[in-house]
Amino acid sequence: MKKLALAVLLLAGSMNYSIAQNDAASKNEKLTDQYLGVQLNDLIRQVFNFNNNTTSFNNNPYLLVYSVNSRKNGWGARIGVGYNYNSSSSSDGITSTDTKINDLHLRIGVEKLIKLADKWSAGAGFDLVYNNNDDHTVATVGGSSTGGFPVVTDTKTTIQSYGGGPAAFLRYHITDRIQVGTEASFYYVTGHQNQAITVSDPNNFGSNPTPPTNADNTVGQGTFSSPVVFFLTVKF
Repeated sequence: MKKLALAVLLLAGSMNYSIAQNDAASKNEKLTDQYLGVQLNDLIRQVFNFNNNTTSFNNNPYLLVYSVNSRKNGWGARIGVGYNYNSSSSSDGITSTDTKINDLHLRIGVEKLIKLADKWSAGAGFDLVYNNNDDHTVATVGGSSTGGFPVVTDTKTTIQSYGGGPAAFLRYHITDRIQVGTEASFYYVTGHQNQAITVSDPNNFGSNPTPPTNADNTVGQGTFSSPVVFFLTVKF
């Protein structure tokens, strides 16, 4: 988390510097452009009532993206954030399951913006990425419906990974301030997966309790994010 905090502070410093440049310049001489984008795929899926299975093809987790670019040479800083929270419960009368999922995805990097034509622009850059996946599941089996006491299995899984890689994007300018585009990237991340499983079985009177199971595994993955997501971007 220290690396994540340092990255956010560096980005904030670069943004403050760009704002200071704009304040120092005259009102008619703007030095930078800022871009704020939101991913449209979920909205498109709801409007056209696409099957939910299409979500499996979207491996771009960044819902909000922001960048600030120099008008002179196109170089700038960029950041992307994605967060997913899901809480679900299910029961069939014998087994009940409660699951909570917290996933955070963050990227920060540099990019080069290139104007291709009056209505088209493109760019490429390099990002540092950080992912934190926190899943907690509690499964309860038995109880009053089957006689005896319920058996509870508590599973906590945390995956923290970090890495980086190149990215590229293409945008179409609907107006001077409203754009729609897509992007592709290849990120390689490495990190650790920690899993703790605790089983509570009060029916085993006189026996030794089941000791908790703890696992610490190293994970590594290279992911290509194909240009299947669309971002609506506003320039200001």
